[in-house]
Amino acid sequence: MFPRVTKSTKNGTSYEYLVISESIRKKGKGSTTRNIANLGNIKNFSNQDISNLIDGFIKIFKLENFCLSDGVEILESLEHGSIIFWQKIWQELDLSKAIKKLVRIKNKRARLAVGKYVEMMVVNRCGDPLSKLGVTRWIERTCYKEMKEYSELPLDVTYFYRSMDHLLEVKDDLEFAIFEKLNNLFSINIKLTFYDITSTFFYSDTCPISSNGYSRDNRPDKVQIVIGVVTSYEGYPIKHFVFEGNTKDETTVNTVVQQLKHEYNIEETTFVGDRGMITKLNLSRLEGEGFEYIMGVKHRQDEICNMLISEQNLGSNYETYNGLKIRERKVKVKTFLIWKSKKIIRKHCDLDDERFLLLEKELLSLNNKSAPKFKEYKNIFEGIVERIEPKISNKVFRGIKKYQGKYEDELRYIICLNEERKRSSQKKREEYILRFSKELDGLFSKKDIGSKDRAFVEIALHKIFEGYKAKFKKFFTIEKDPKTKKAFGYRLNQEALDYEINFDGIFVLLSNRSDLEPYKIVESYKNLKEVETLFDDLKNFVDIRPIRHWLEKRVRAHVFICILSLLLKRVFEINYLDAKAVTEPLEEISKSKLIKYKVKFSKREDRIQIIPKITTTSPIQKQYFKMVGIKNPMNLEKFVW
Repeated sequence: MFPRVTKSTKNGTSYEYLVISESIRKKGKGSTTRNIANLGNIKNFSNQDISNLIDGFIKIFKLENFCLSDGVEILESLEHGSIIFWQKIWQELDLSKAIKKLVRIKNKRARLAVGKYVEMMVVNRCGDPLSKLGVTRWIERTCYKEMKEYSELPLDVTYFYRSMDHLLEVKDDLEFAIFEKLNNLFSINIKLTFYDITSTFFYSDTCPISSNGYSRDNRPDKVQIVIGVVTSYEGYPIKHFVFEGNTKDETTVNTVVQQLKHEYNIEETTFVGDRGMITKLNLSRLEGEGFEYIMGVKHRQDEICNMLISEQNLGSNYETYNGLKIRERKVKVKTFLIWKSKKIIRKHCDLDDERFLLLEKELLSLNNKSAPKFKEYKNIFEGIVERIEPKISNKVFRGIKKYQGKYEDELRYIICLNEERKRSSQKKREEYILRFSKELDGLFSKKDIGSKDRAFVEIALHKIFEGYKAKFKKFFTIEKDPKTKKAFGYRLNQEALDYEINFDGIFVLLSNRSDLEPYKIVESYKNLKEVETLFDDLKNFVDIRPIRHWLEKRVRAHVFICILSLLLKRVFEINYLDAKAVTEPLEEISKSKLIKYKVKFSKREDRIQIIPKITTTSPIQKQYFKMVGIKNPMNLEKFVW
């Protein structure tokens, strides 16, 4: 049924009539039309008549899908796609349910919807990270305000703070519940666990656990906290820790290992840590708990690495793997102690190799139960070198004593050389040395330098090597007058340069895994980058810094909320995107909006209706929503009006 215009001619004059017609089908003739009603000559209808006619039809037949062309008013556009997207992953992990259950166990009187408040704070950090007060305003711009079970929640910021307090009370239990859920959903690999730490700074200096320390944000002027994160092999965060801001890397390992062993019941795993984590105590603790390890080594500071690198030809006998040259070296502690003792004595005294056999024989007889005593070794030292100085004897003995309980051990090192990085490091160092040489030439060639006092020259030298440039000072020997101690020139320290060249492009790993091929150890260590990527997301995706809280419990809860946000991101990246970048998917889903508009149906009567509508979902948006299990992102069932 439809309106149309018919024409007829009478007495040579043409007339046009507005009629209502319908389509009909006649046998033998096919489709045709039949007039149902003739509304009269079309010239007799004014624009107002047409509007009244349409309005009458809408009213009589209750055609609410139709409205006046100028009667539509957009009331608000709410964030929708990103909300339901992250909420779906949150629900897949059953986080609200787990939080509610654990909070009730801790506090049976708790009636606050902690799970929902925490969810909103976590989802906020995934899309538009704001302060907790900012979250209350952000919710008013999202579809949360129209969502069932959320629309009636009070949005005063105190409810969010109280939810944070409850969240912190169940932290350990919730993390373990998440760990089990991840294991059930994705069968995560805990045969390798990665651990690393970072720091983040405060604007406030009143938090009890904030203090100055090594700043990974390059903000030494601000107090900070230290955050440690353990991830599975795939990159899921399974445990996090918050330490005081001046905590050193290696001192955090004991806490981590103990909790993984006794709280998570992880009986067998290989603990992978970065170079700052390794100490004799940490390795003993790992071995004591039955954990195997792959650890980066600070090879410039490690005595055994110095032996391997500075006195071995590392340019040969490498196997190639993924652009690296790698070489395995097994070192017995006794062998190292013989090398070290000989090096110390030779540096200060003339050493007869035949007489040194007295000490070598004694060292080879040591076992892990041996408890060396200085009095016994003093006689041996004196038998090796006549009138040996006490300080040298003490130094050698301290080096031997340091490895007590490890004398029979054999350490497995994997030395890796990146030749491209080696060339780059050498080129960079040469450029700096040339630059500083010119500055020193300029300083000492000044005509009036002889008339300047010692303090002036020292200040000028300090300016040349201040800040990050101080590490290049060791390559220069400043020549000074023996009497006045005033600097008058310089020369290159070739010994320091040669020593540094040995370490260019090299990194070293230490492991007690005897069953893994060297390249497998390197591959496992390289996966530690997942934690580094997570830290980058911690600071740039969920925007953890700066921390604006000052109560210790709120600081710890804030960190936990950020870690939960990263968990959602990791689940999406690893399980749905195969570790691809999330930028494009998140941009696409954020385009989906919940539109609320007001429709006016009549100019004569005050008949209006508030209508919700989801913006049309594009094919690419449907693809991303479908990934996480949202089949119909335009569904309005979860909203109330």
